[in-house]
Amino acid sequence: MSTWLGLGVAPVALMAVFGTVFVSRGPGRSDFWTFWVAGRTVLHGGDPYPVLASLPDVADKWFAPFVYPPVAAYLLAPVAALPFTLAKVVFLLLNLGAVALALRLLGVRDWRCYGAAFAAPPVIEAAGIGTISIPLLLIVAAAWRWRARTVRAGLLVACAVTAKLFLWPVWFWLVRGRRYRSAAIAVTASLVAVLGSWAAIGFAGLRDYPTLLDRMTGLEGPNSYSVYSLLRVFGVGDGGAAKAGYVLGIGALALALCFVRGDRRTLVALLGVSFLATPILWPHYLVLLFVPIAFVSRRFSWLWLAPVALWVDATAWSNHEAWRIAGELLVCGVVIRAAVLPRGQRASGAHALLTAPHGR
Repeated sequence: MSTWLGLGVAPVALMAVFGTVFVSRGPGRSDFWTFWVAGRTVLHGGDPYPVLASLPDVADKWFAPFVYPPVAAYLLAPVAALPFTLAKVVFLLLNLGAVALALRLLGVRDWRCYGAAFAAPPVIEAAGIGTISIPLLLIVAAAWRWRARTVRAGLLVACAVTAKLFLWPVWFWLVRGRRYRSAAIAVTASLVAVLGSWAAIGFAGLRDYPTLLDRMTGLEGPNSYSVYSLLRVFGVGDGGAAKAGYVLGIGALALALCFVRGDRRTLVALLGVSFLATPILWPHYLVLLFVPIAFVSRRFSWLWLAPVALWVDATAWSNHEAWRIAGELLVCGVVIRAAVLPRGQRASGAHALLTAPHGR
């Protein structure tokens, strides 16, 4: 009884605390400030990107320049048009509503699942600093819900990929499911959106954009929770770690496309490839884990508590510590494996572990 009470009370209390902190923070103290400034800048046709020479040699925890494709700035422009404090309140409420709507689209009705989601550090952090990770969860959930709608599915995947580049493997889900028209729409819409939004600001920052991404990898990647950051901890150089991440990502993509069967499992596997390949992985990215969790169980189960377990170490930065990074990646691996491995194999695997002779 106390567990169910906790799932009802704890999320409300946590959201109240972190929401209050988010709304009370001044300029420059949240990711939302970056999006708000970028949105207002593009509304006036300005350049939202930082000058390369202005980037620091070492990044601190509040270093958050706008490095997304300009599509993201335009998507947030309606909120950015509001005064800063009001915009924060509106965006916080939109984020909270997006979590509930995403779970609804995924077929989740059990209130305990909603409690677990709202109590999980990835959701708390995403809402508490004002990132676009929760909207991305909603977009991916909607793409799944309307996967049979050719145009709608293509546009939703295009929206996800152009807003956050690390989700590029999700496009292959359309191809793997033989939704070739949706895949073509996604590519076309992505090109039109990126080129059109860049043209609207006079292609400002386009030439230096690849260099900007490389600089951001070097500045923020080592403090994130990615495979790249883990390799850096063990002494692999910047270039070597980045190349290793690309190779692992491409290899995992090939394995997923060749050996994973089923629409749900393919989508989950490709989300796993996204986590594996990105050189920068922040805890709030893991809100996307609620897609595979909902696929495995629409009712409350132990898997819904996997993201909640991240409270064991709920720091925003890994601080170059291998155990922190490994713990985050372990949670990803557990959830992805549970959703990709067929139920019979999961059961037989668990039975084998329980019945194996001692000493083996």
